[in-house]
Amino acid sequence: VYADAINTENPNSTATIGKISAYKVMDFALSYKLSTKYILKGAINNITNEQYATRRATGYPGPGIMPGNGRTLSFTIGVKL
Repeated sequence: VYADAINTENPNSTATIGKISAYKVMDFALSYKLSTKYILKGAINNITNEQYATRRATGYPGPGIMPGNGRTLSFTIGVKL
């Protein structure tokens, strides 16, 4: 992916243009129904904790490359009322 319309390969000094490297991210999600009333859900995003960039920013939070999220975990308990 390129950050500008003319597909500039090399980033400039403020890292607002240039090529963004390819990346692979693995996620895992699981849900388990305890009964008709309760459900448990869990997920792990970016299992391998891959370091990657999603885009280049020119404004807030400042010019440069925006890093992707690291490994994140979530857990949910659902109750049907």
